[in-house]
Formats: sequence, structure tokens, C-alpha cells
Amino acid sequence: GKSHACQQCKGRTCSICLQGCLQHEPALLVCFGSNCAGSRIRKGAVYYITKDGSHQFCDRCYPGLPSTLVHSVQNGALRYKQELLKRKNDEEIAEDWITCIECSGGVHLVCAMHNGFVHDESSYLCPGCKTSYSDKLDEGSEMEANEDTVYSFLSGSDDPVPLHTIKNSCSRVLDSDSLPECPVSMFIQEKVKNVMKHSANASKTITIRVISDCKREFSVPKAVRRYFRMASESNDVVTPPPSVQYRQKAIAMFQKIDGLDICVFCMYVQEYNGRADDPSDKRVYIAYIDSVEHFRPRELRTQVFHEILIAYLATARERGYRAAQIWACPPSRGNSFVFWNHPSSQRTPTTERLLAWYHGALSRAIDFGVVTDVKSLYESHFEEQLREISDSPAQVPSRPDAHLKERMICPPLIDGDFWIEEAVRIHHAEIAKHLKVRSQTEVCVWNVGQISDRNLDACPALQVASMLKDRVMTHPSSVPFRRPVNAAAMKLHNYHKIIKNPIDLGTIYSRCLLGEYHELKNVVDDVELMVSNAKTFNPPGHIVSSMATEILGLFYAELNALTNAWKRYSTDGEGVWESYADTSMSLDHLIEVDSVNASSTQPIVLVEDDRSSDGSRSHSSSDGLSSAPLKADNNEAISTDASTAEGKSLTKDNQLDSRKAKSTPSKVLNILTDGPEAVMQRLAGNDPKDTLSSRKPFKNSNKKRRRSSLDSDTVAEVSNRRRQSWLCEEVGLSIRRMRTCFFSCSLLPNDEMSETEHQKLQAYRSYVSVFRGDDEARDLRGFSLADTRSALLELSQFRNFEFDTLRRAKYSTAMLLYHIHHSNAPGTIPSCTSCGGTITEVRWHKVKKVSEISEAKGVPRPKTASGGSDRQPTVREDLCASCYATRQYKDFFIPIPVSLSSQSM
Repeated sequence: GKSHACQQCKGRTCSICLQGCLQHEPALLVCFGSNCAGSRIRKGAVYYITKDGSHQFCDRCYPGLPSTLVHSVQNGALRYKQELLKRKNDEEIAEDWITCIECSGGVHLVCAMHNGFVHDESSYLCPGCKTSYSDKLDEGSEMEANEDTVYSFLSGSDDPVPLHTIKNSCSRVLDSDSLPECPVSMFIQEKVKNVMKHSANASKTITIRVISDCKREFSVPKAVRRYFRMASESNDVVTPPPSVQYRQKAIAMFQKIDGLDICVFCMYVQEYNGRADDPSDKRVYIAYIDSVEHFRPRELRTQVFHEILIAYLATARERGYRAAQIWACPPSRGNSFVFWNHPSSQRTPTTERLLAWYHGALSRAIDFGVVTDVKSLYESHFEEQLREISDSPAQVPSRPDAHLKERMICPPLIDGDFWIEEAVRIHHAEIAKHLKVRSQTEVCVWNVGQISDRNLDACPALQVASMLKDRVMTHPSSVPFRRPVNAAAMKLHNYHKIIKNPIDLGTIYSRCLLGEYHELKNVVDDVELMVSNAKTFNPPGHIVSSMATEILGLFYAELNALTNAWKRYSTDGEGVWESYADTSMSLDHLIEVDSVNASSTQPIVLVEDDRSSDGSRSHSSSDGLSSAPLKADNNEAISTDASTAEGKSLTKDNQLDSRKAKSTPSKVLNILTDGPEAVMQRLAGNDPKDTLSSRKPFKNSNKKRRRSSLDSDTVAEVSNRRRQSWLCEEVGLSIRRMRTCFFSCSLLPNDEMSETEHQKLQAYRSYVSVFRGDDEARDLRGFSLADTRSALLELSQFRNFEFDTLRRAKYSTAMLLYHIHHSNAPGTIPSCTSCGGTITEVRWHKVKKVSEISEAKGVPRPKTASGGSDRQPTVREDLCASCYATRQYKDFFIPIPVSLSSQSM
């Protein structure tokens, strides 16, 4: 067929790799929509991206997006659906070439190991023209190998050779030996070399270094701080801290192949020293593990990678850490944890395969005595507490701080851990669900009667919620306040600049249902804030300002009527509710009420949705403030039944417990002696296999789905009343479903040990005998590039540092080593190709496409955006926000977020 010739390669063949035009992998695009949940956007597909480049959505998820993208918030600015940019994932990036000044031959920049920001392209000589190298190589070949000689594997060979015998080694490339050592890296390297000692000289090809050791901090989400508490010896309620500090290490293994270092393994770990009042809670978290298949010999790959993990856990135990946690979560297909663009022959591990890998690693760690016990996170931090919560009775009457006492003790606060992400997801889903209780298009005939104390729910929080829903939000003046202000749709571009704390009746109603208010006065404060916001944004006399005043008066009147129905005081008319301002709004706080069904003659509220074509009306009760329609579960309303009120219904955990008998294993394995199968059995516990899942639980209210066997058994009967600990229970259920994916490993021996445990302790002491952690105080110099995994991936995608082939892995490792050594070197931080300034926050990248050169006419096709033709190679174009604003063809650019900056380096 016709040979390829484009603007980049011009039909040339590289004199080093003997290949022609090669394609780079374009920037990774991941869909954040509810239907995809992190899947990669396929090539050639249309997608939508936020202007800050932080979120992308495929064309399948785009129609279901809300008008306000609540997850796309940066610097306090909300992102809106109508502002999304429509693009197509069709970028083509060809490898750059460099021309030899002697023979005019073309060579790939990757093959030439050329750093365009450092090396001079005008003086490049290809290897064939560097005749001066031959004498040096002849001298080197006369050297004899000794014990300290560094070895290297050769491409296509399984036998390492002395480094000085390789004729094409590049002297100007940095190697991993130039990175500083530390006690942790030296111990791990020695243990790995012991594993490889039976393979001749293979251990002399590897180097292990800690390439980053820095302090980090993450913010604890509000949902976690609101519904969980910290453990305390005095059993007092301690709210989780607003932020948690930890130390992060990045441990990398390099191997020499063809005389050049290749990074084949990288592991990010987090080290938590516990709270100041509880330093004993020291634990480590294995955050990310990634590797590429270039490691030699291949048959030792799993064993070596296991050894790195085990050796690190041993150093952690020696340094006083008492526990280790692991979340076995493989990347989505095509995605990367650390290395950008893996080899095509390297399969992305399934969850089952990854779990088996960890079972083998932890089994070996137990054999060496490093790990003393392994449990599921559910068993170690959720199971017992959830059982106590389910057995505890409701508070009648309740103490003011009862809702705090019902908080579950917080599992370990770890940056990026699943249970924290799941708590935020569930909380957001519940808030979003109840926001829709009243549509702004509902036309209500407000005709409410007096509140009857015979129909009140026993929970004041649910009474207030029902009062808001049926007696306040049905009033015509409530229409502007039923849901959050859609500033984009209403073209109120300065709304969020003026209103810093927006609030609405729908949000207040949702928070009452979920037990998020501490006391009644907090509810009143939010209603007053809503009215104040309306009067601040709208001038006096504006209809919205007048409606806000009217709705505030109505709220006070209805609240006074509600508190009067409690019959705990005699009303004077004015300021009645203030007498109960400190009433607990916990879902576990109950009061004595007469629970009698409303009569058939109770007043009703007529509600009509003006979007309906038939003008039909729905009737809802407004007299009784019953909690039955307010049950915050998957069902809109659950009828009150005597049997369920007496607690005879089963919760989700109770029903799982009732199925344990059917799945109890016939033989209980000993985790100290029975290998990976014992670890697997310990993680699964006694839960039946059909209730466990290796995938993230994901609820999509917009799409009907077939329920699993677990759902069908548990959804029919649920607890009639939501507890204050509802979020803890929901998170616990998610953790239970995926319990086999969360490892909680003990690094401490038991106080009373069996003979086997004594033998494991002796094995551990022998294993760590060579570890010298006395100089651990000698802090490793931090390298900004590797301090965050995202920064490492960001630079790799920006500079096309890929690991899919051996030649690219050599080049990428050499360039990353250079940037680790020189954090402020040119090319680390993106710069604008137009004005030359540093790019911050967002890089506007021009999508490139390969244009082939027609042999008949000698002109490129297709034409450029400006209408002309161009025979020159396509030049990379990355613009800052100011230069992008001046461009005529904006649709050719996509926004890519930038986290690297001169301040962070």
C-alpha cells in the first residue's frame, strides 16, 4: 500500500528504531456522569467539558445532568450545564522528530533521548555519526566485571550483562542511583535483592528509592463531621476534626534495561500518626500501587512486588505504626494510577484478580510475622457498632445531646478512602431527592386547617419538616423559595457573588428530614437567612422581596401553632416558639404525643402542576403532621403499622444476619497457617456470597434497574423510622456489600500468644534484623513533582511521557528523573506558546490532527482552520486564559486543569 507521510514524519524512517510515524496517546478523558461512573470516553465520541476542565460528560450522561453541576465547584464558583463546552475526542498526536546535522537523517525525539527544553536541537548528531564513541567503547570493553559492577538487561535477552559492555548507553541521562537513599528504601532494596538472588546478576539491575516524602493534609467532609464522632476514653462526644494531616511517601523501583533506568513499579503510601490525645492510633494506608510489565525476569514479577509491600509494612511496624489499611480497587479500563499509558499487552486486573494478589501478599506477610491479623474494615470498625445502634431504643423523652450519642465512632479518617467518598455520595443523593418535594411549577390552593395534636409525629424534626412541606411550601408566596436559585437559567450572573450562603425551603426541609439541625433555633436561623438573601439581592418593593416577607410571617405563624400543639406551655401569642428554641432536632428525639389517625373530614391542600396537560390535581393532607409520608427511604411513603412500630420489622443488616446460617463454611481456616484461602475466608466472614459485590454500590434514581437478590429481600421490610445514625447505617451496608475489598491489617502481636504466634514473632524479628531506622530523623528532601500522584500524571500527559513500549519507558523515566532532580526546570510548569507566560489553573490545549501529505500534489490535506495549507510540522499550541480569549477558532481548544505552579515547586 501507499506509504504514510504526514507533516511530522515526512515519510522518514527513524535510524534507531527503524520505524516510521508513531502516535502518542491523547489526554485521558473520563466521564463523571452517573451512567458511566469514571469510564473512559471512547475515541471519536462527542463529550461535554466544564470550562475549568475538571469534569467531562459523555453524550449519554449529558441529557440527565442537572442545571447546576454541584460537583464542579472551584474557588466558590458554581458550574452550570449550559456553560459546558461541546467537543469531540478525536485528537491525534504524532511523535516529534529531530534531524541529524551530519547526515540529515530523521530520528524520533524519544529514541534520541532528547529533552527539547535542555538540549540544543541544532547540534544533534545521530548515533551513526558519533564516531568518537567507538574508542571509548573499546576501552570499556576491556574492563572486567566484579561484585560491585552494575548490570543491565538487554532487549530480547533474559541474561543481564555488565553495564560498561553496552555500546549504546547514553551518558547524558540521569539514573536512579543519583537519588538519595533513606533507611526505608535501603531495607526494601535489600529484601528485594534477596528474592532475586537466585537469578544470576538480576538483583544488580534494580534500584529502589523513596522519590517523595512530604507532609499532606485533607479536609474532612461536613457530612462525616455531622454524623460521626471520634473515639474518646471518657465517652464524651468528640466531633471529627476539620482536617487531618499525614505523611505521604512514594516508593519507586527502577531496573536497568539497555543501560537505561526504567521505572517499573511505584507505590504511594500514607502514614498517619494519630491524634494528639491518642498517639497509639498510628496506621499506614496503601493508597496506590501501579506497575508496568517491562520488569525482568517476568517469573519473579509477582514475588518481587509482593516483597516491596511486605518490606514496607515491616518498616512501618518498626517505626511504631500499629495497623495498615488497603482498599483493593483496580483502575477503570484505560485509566492509570501512576504510569501514563500502559503496554497494550498488559491487562487491567479485575477486582477478583487484584484481591487474589493481595491475598497472596498478606499471606506471605503473615508467614514472615509482619502482619499478625487481617480483618475486613466492616468487621473491625462497623459491625459491632451497627449492632449496638440497632439494639438501642429511641429516646422518649430524649436528652438534648441524644443525637450526638447516636453518632457512630468514626472509622479511620484516610484521604481518598472509600467509606468517606460513599458517605458524601449517599448524603448528597438524599439531599437531592428531597429537594424535589415541591416543584416551582405547582399551583397550590392554600386551604389549611388548624394543627391537631392528635396527629403529630413523635419526632419534632419530622413535625417541622411536615409543617414546611404541607403548610408553608404550598403557599403561593413560597414559589421562588422552594428550590435552590438556578442563577444560570435566570441569567443572574452575579447572584453567587452577592449571596455567599444561599439557602431555600427545599434544602431546609431536606435537612430536617435527615436530622442535620441541632436545635429548633437553627431551623429558624436558616429560614431567616433565606429571607435576608432575598431582600439583599432584590431591591425594596420587588415582588420577591415582598413574598419573602410574607413567607417569613407565615412560617412564624405556623411554627407557633405547631409548638402550641405540643401542650408544654400556655401561649401568649407573640414569640411562642422561642420557648422551645433549644428543642433537639435529632431524629432520635421523641416527645409524648397522641398517635391517632386523622379524621376523614380534615382540610386538604389542592396541588396542581401547571406542566400537566390534563390539569389533574393531586390531594395531600395538611392537617396532621404525620411522619409516614416523610420516611426517608426509597419509598415515598410507608404506612404506619402496629407490628413495625413495635420493632418487629427487619433492618437490612438484620436480614443479612438471618441468612448467615446458610453460608457458614464447613471448616474455619487458621489465618496464621492456611495461606491465602484463610485470608479470603476472613475477609468474607459469614456473609453469603450472593450478597457480596466487588463493585462500588451505585444508586441511580433516574433509571430503573433490576434489583439484586439482596435488594429484593430487604426492600420489602425496613425499619419504620429513620434513626439519627441513618448515614452510618447506609455507609455500613455499602461496606458490608464490598467487605472483601477492604483490608484492615494488624501489625501488633497479641498480649497472649500461642506457640504459632511466638514462632511468627521470631520470624518477624529475623526479617527486620537488618533494618536501621535510627537515622530516620534525617528527613528526605521533598520533590514537588512526585509529591502528588495527580501532578506526576499531569506532567506525563502534558509531555507525553508514556510507558506502553520499552523505548518510551526509557525516555519517560529519564525525563521524569530529570524533573524530579530539577523541580523548576523548563517544561515542568506549562507556559503559554503565545505570550510565553506561565499557565495557571487552566491550560487551553489545541487539539491536533495528523494531516497526510498527498504524493500527487505535494500539499497537505485537509486544509488548516484558517483555510490555507501548511507543510511544516504541527506545532504544539497551549494557551493561557488571556491568549485563548483572543483566538478566533475557540472550538479547536479544550481546557485542561493545571495543578503544577511555581508556588508549589
